[in-house]
Amino acid sequence: MLKFWYKEFPQFPQENPDYWRARLIQHALLIGTVFFSLLALINLFYFHAYSLALLDSVGFCLTLAIYAWFRRSANVNLAAWAFALLATALVSWFVIMVEGRSHSLMWATLIPPFTFFLLGRQWGSVLSAIVFSVCALVVYQQVQTQVAVTFTVGSLLNVIEVAIAHLLIFRFYERSRSTAYQHLAGKTEQIRKLAETDSLTGLHNREKLDRELEQIFTDALQHEDGFSLMLLDLDHFKQINDQFGHLEGDKVLAELSDSLRTHMRQQDLLARWGGEEFVVVLPKTGIDNAAELAERLRSRIAATSIHGHHLTISIGVAQYQAGDTIPLLLERTDQALYEAKHKGRNRVVVR
Repeated sequence: MLKFWYKEFPQFPQENPDYWRARLIQHALLIGTVFFSLLALINLFYFHAYSLALLDSVGFCLTLAIYAWFRRSANVNLAAWAFALLATALVSWFVIMVEGRSHSLMWATLIPPFTFFLLGRQWGSVLSAIVFSVCALVVYQQVQTQVAVTFTVGSLLNVIEVAIAHLLIFRFYERSRSTAYQHLAGKTEQIRKLAETDSLTGLHNREKLDRELEQIFTDALQHEDGFSLMLLDLDHFKQINDQFGHLEGDKVLAELSDSLRTHMRQQDLLARWGGEEFVVVLPKTGIDNAAELAERLRSRIAATSIHGHHLTISIGVAQYQAGDTIPLLLERTDQALYEAKHKGRNRVVVR
């Protein structure tokens, strides 16, 4: 039943600003339908208050009419106004009819939570002010006539009913706040990943590499932990683009990236440098171990078919040295790669 009542509107996905307004409209109309039907029965058969039963019946019918129209039209703005005006009018009418007795004034406290969320701060303030002005006028008349305050079963029911309505409203608000926060956190994480991930290969991009390298460089200065760099390049990649096309070249780069990723240690940072060049940061790794890792990586790639192509890579390796800056270290690594390619490719050169 609840799944049927809370209709999903395709035009209002969760990131749409009107998503939660639409949900609140359906939630408020459900509360109104249930409450008006129960109040009509109680006033009719228990209190024999036929005028109040008629008021509740009118509220029940109008609430169902708004709901049926909203399901067909999905017009959030008009539905929000329709329900807000209906609630404001019925609460004001009810308070006037019973002259504020039996804690009926408590129903006015339901208007701000609905109208502020549905209509915004300005109109929420206006409609709330109207209802509270009616309440103030009714209380003023009671003060003038010195009406005695009595506590009846109606007082108890009004307190219970309004309390339940508030609990249902604020449970909805907390659920919507929590869900919206989780959704926003998920989107923020997606944006963060997109901002630091190369779209073709799924590896870290240049911006992420720069940030991580800066942190590793700072740690090396503070704790005297050495680290090394690899700069590797796919040999004769231009021939693949020229012979098979750029789409095939993209597939080769993507599959090569997956292969490189499987051969990395957990602490290593692999990033796409640009084009067919990749950088590997090797924290707490000396030049001998780095050269060994590079040679192992070169031989594995040479023995592997990458998207149906037998390819090779050239690798330049350099170690952080005292007095180095990041540009100097990158330049030395790039020189080592240039030397590897100049000497015939498919080899590792250490600087």
